[in-house]
Amino acid sequence: MPTARIDYHNAQEILTNNITNRGVIEEDGIISTPHGLSIIEIQGELNLPSYAPSKEDYTEEHKDYYQNFIKIDDIYDAVKFGQIEYDAKDPQKVTLFIGRSQRLLGSLIDLDTPLAVLRIPVNKENSDNINENIKIIDVIKKKMIFKQRPLPIM
Repeated sequence: MPTARIDYHNAQEILTNNITNRGVIEEDGIISTPHGLSIIEIQGELNLPSYAPSKEDYTEEHKDYYQNFIKIDDIYDAVKFGQIEYDAKDPQKVTLFIGRSQRLLGSLIDLDTPLAVLRIPVNKENSDNINENIKIIDVIKKKMIFKQRPLPIM
């Protein structure tokens, strides 16, 4: 059974540091909110494509469609499905724009129990033998919750 050590030397700093704007965590390529990493809870389902188009399928006509896909760690395909905006007057209110046609109004709440985000190294040759330590990247303390149905953008 594989085992690995968890490197938690920066966990205390993450928990006690009141970070106001994290932005991009350079070493891990993670984009975070002004409150650090967050969870998004959406009622219902998002209709997203099941696979990213290949480069051979690219046409100038569908340029906007292809810009919605990104490659993570040169392994995983991901879909950029929206943009989050915080209310300037009330930082506890957020708006999620999905494409150019829908918007969701939500709120930012504290999690009862914070969640740690771990970076687990991948050893492609032998997955049973992990040489690097598992690293704590951040602790999620907030959740964005969108309870209402999407509103059309006019």
